[in-house]
Parts: sequence; structure tokens; C-alpha cells
Amino acid sequence: MNSYTNFNKKEGIPISNYIYSVGMSGLAGQVIRVEATVREDKEQCVIIGLPDVSIKESKERILNCLHALKKDIDMKKITIHLSPADVKKQGTSHDAAMLLAVLQAMAKHPVKIPEKTCFIAALTLTGELTTFHSMIPTIHQAILLGFKRIYIPPIEISLFAQAADVELIRMPDMTSLLSHLKGTPSLFDEELPLLPLETIHEETEKIPHICFSAIRGHEAAKRALVLAAAGGHHVLMSGPPGCGKSLVANAFHTILPDLRHDEVLEVYSIYQMAKQARSLSERPPFRSPHHSSSEGAIIGGGRYPKPGEMSLAHRGVLFLDELGHFPRRVIDTLRQPLESGFAVVNRVEGSDQFPAAINLIAATNPCPCGYYGSHEKYCTCGDKVRLKYMQKITGPIIDRVDFVLGMKNQGVFETSAGVPSEELRSIVTAARDRQRIRYGANYTNAIVPIKLFEEQVRLSPTQLARIQTVSSKEKLSRRSSLKILRLARTISDVRGEDTVSAAAMDEALNWKIQDSRVHGSLMR
Repeated sequence: MNSYTNFNKKEGIPISNYIYSVGMSGLAGQVIRVEATVREDKEQCVIIGLPDVSIKESKERILNCLHALKKDIDMKKITIHLSPADVKKQGTSHDAAMLLAVLQAMAKHPVKIPEKTCFIAALTLTGELTTFHSMIPTIHQAILLGFKRIYIPPIEISLFAQAADVELIRMPDMTSLLSHLKGTPSLFDEELPLLPLETIHEETEKIPHICFSAIRGHEAAKRALVLAAAGGHHVLMSGPPGCGKSLVANAFHTILPDLRHDEVLEVYSIYQMAKQARSLSERPPFRSPHHSSSEGAIIGGGRYPKPGEMSLAHRGVLFLDELGHFPRRVIDTLRQPLESGFAVVNRVEGSDQFPAAINLIAATNPCPCGYYGSHEKYCTCGDKVRLKYMQKITGPIIDRVDFVLGMKNQGVFETSAGVPSEELRSIVTAARDRQRIRYGANYTNAIVPIKLFEEQVRLSPTQLARIQTVSSKEKLSRRSSLKILRLARTISDVRGEDTVSAAAMDEALNWKIQDSRVHGSLMR
């Protein structure tokens, strides 16, 4: 028991002396403690603690609610403090908590509020609890922050059915909320008319996804994509126009496993924060931004940072077609998120971190005209033009890509049919499950922290010595050497092996050596 709580001896329940709410900083929840004082002075309502404009406007809603509740506020100065005082607060999620803090300060006998209770709701002018933008992410974060009793407006809560130890209490207005806190019977939860959540109608999917069985040929590319899906690795495809790069990339989405319940909420929360259309779908997101997209559109940004395309593709696919047409600065912003699985947006007003655990699938032509190295047509680009085009894809980016594929045109009557997406998805799902069990968290082999990877993936001295020898011979960086180990672990996961086998190590080495040579041929 700490200084912020006392103990209700009658009921045996820890009681909080403060009112708590939850705010959002990026996609992370922030516990907000609300206090209020009411004293004799000129009638006024002041909110302090770095509130934004939407919170400053809450004082008018609070004053109107007090009048609606028939509270005498003549010659009363109300001061509401939101702490931590040095953290910027935004949104209307604190309305109910602020009004309750004022009512507690005015009451001769304040109601007892159990510990680990928070209040998340906006208010109407008459004291009704209503929804607000990003409400689902806020409730989700309140659960993750450890609150056991959460007062919310009357909304559909089936999304949070798996949070069995959390009590979500839906209340229509402040009168009912106060009655519930006092233990007075009020409207049954089932009888409440449910409010519609703020939704953005999702457009019909514009990019049709293709079953892998429809892809003829490209056996090496299909193998690489299965491994990429299983381990969260990244792929760069280079080849002439029409060789099948976009076709293969659009099929990739169909072999990714379905999202789990917590991942569905996580992805939906990101879209809510960005005010983007997204249904509560179990399928991973697929994002394909145009090459004219700005740095902020890809990584995220704004005065109050919002997620960019990398975060909107979280747990799914970010497909960058025509990579050579993207500005070099935009391509370079991919460096840090590809390794960490997070996109960090720094602004004067604040710094926010958004999840970005993605599969990057990039496609580019080998030159501006697209036919360098092709046997079908002659390349019309000069060496300087071609090199300038390819130099946008810098060495540090190539170093972070696991597969660099040189693709060629396939015959129209290619006879090798592909394996159906459903079959490949089951293989990928099993490999992902093995990784989740191994690391005890939702990591893929591509982004698991190196320390945890080394603890859980035991390699023999012979295997390590071989990696060192090949890396020295091929002049590979330390990062590339580590990527060989990560890829070998993924190959063994796909094969259902508990340890990294010699065959998996051979295949991983062959992929990395091939990547180095393909990239070298493009830069000559």
C-alpha cells in the first residue's frame, strides 16, 4: 500500500485518492492523474498540465455538465490539474475523469473509488458519456497498463472479451456513473443502447491478391518469399518490366498467417491513430505507397506525430514498387525501422515511436528504361544514368535486405505450377509459431534482439567458423554475417528442425552469396 491509496475496512477494497484516466503518446498509453480544487473566487474553470486545444475546450463542457447536474458554481474557481505536468496531453478522453474530480472536490463526502480504476470517456453538454477518436486504442492501452476497472461509454466491448480479469463498465451518463460508484443500482449493462464507434468506412480493396498456384516459374523467387514470410525478412527484386515482380509481390500477402486477436487490436489501433480506413480483419495489412510519397508519409510525421506507411503495414507487407523512383532520402529512412521493427518520429513538440514490424517487398528496374541485362530489348541508358538510378539504393539498405533477386521473363507456357497459397500459409504459420515459442514473445527471426537470438539459437563452433570464413572471402559485413545466421534459423523453422542444420546453413550462405553477386552486377 502506497501513499496514494487508503483501505476501505468495510469492503476490504484498496481505495484511490485520485482520479485516473489514460492518454495516448503515439501508440503507447500514458497514465494521467487528475486532481481538482474548488474555492471561493470569481467563477472560472482552469485546466493546467500542458493541455492541448481540445482539452482546453473541455472546461466549457465541464461547466455545462455541472449546471446540468444542478451544482452551484456561483463564485467558484475550479482548477483541474493533469499530471505528469510536463507531458503534453491531447484529446477528449479525460472529460469524464476531470468532471468526476471536480464533483469529488465539491462533495462533502466523496465517493470511494477502488484502486486500479480509470475513466475513459468524452462528455456531451448534458453530462452524457460519449465516444471519441482513438477510443479503442485508448481502452486497449488502459488494459495493458494494468487497470482492472474501466468506466467507458456504452459501446460494443466484444473486442476485449479476452481480457477476462478486466471489468469494463459501460455507463450512459455521469449520474449513472456516480450511482454505480456509490453502489446504488442503476441501469443494467445489457439494457444500454450502444453508441456507434467512430469508424472510417473501408474502401473495397483495390489490389487483387493472387494465389501462388497462379504463378508459373520463378521458383527461386517463390522459395525466397516463403522464407521471407516465415522469418519476417525483406526482399528486393530487380528485373525488366513485365517479368513478374509485382505479380509475385501481390501474391506474397496470401501466404502470411492470420493475425492473432492482440495483433488485430494492435493494427486496428494504428489505423485509428492515423485516421485511416481499416476493418477488424484478421488478414495482415498490405500497403503499396506511390513513389512520389514523402519522407513523412513513409516513416510518419506531423506536428503531433502520426503513423506513416511503415506503421500502417505493421504485421503485414510494405510493397515499394519502382524503388529506383523513390527519392534517396525516403529510401534511407527505411534503415532503422527495418532492423528494429519500430519507426521513431522526432519533432520539436514531441517524439513518438510507432511499431513497424513489416515484411518489406521492394521491386525495381535495373535502369530507367528497364532493360539493362535483358535479352529481349536493348538498354538505351548510358552508364552514368544507370548508375545514378541504382545508387539511390544505398549499400546500408542492401545490407539490411535478406534477399536480392534478379528476375527474368518467363515463358508464357511455363509448365511448373505453383503450390497453393493455403498450403504455403500453413507452413509459414507453423514456422512463426516456433519462433513465438522459442523467444517467448511475438518476435520473428529477422528482428529479434541479438542478445535473445544468441541465447536461444545455439550454433556449433564449426558453423560459426564456417560463417567467418565465407564472410571474409566474400567481404561481407558483420550485419550480413548475422543475417546469414538469422536466415539459417528461419530455414530450419520452415523445415521443422529444432536446431540449425548443416543443410539450412548451406542454403542461407548460398542466398547471401547470390545476393552479393546480383547487387554487384547491377552496380557495374
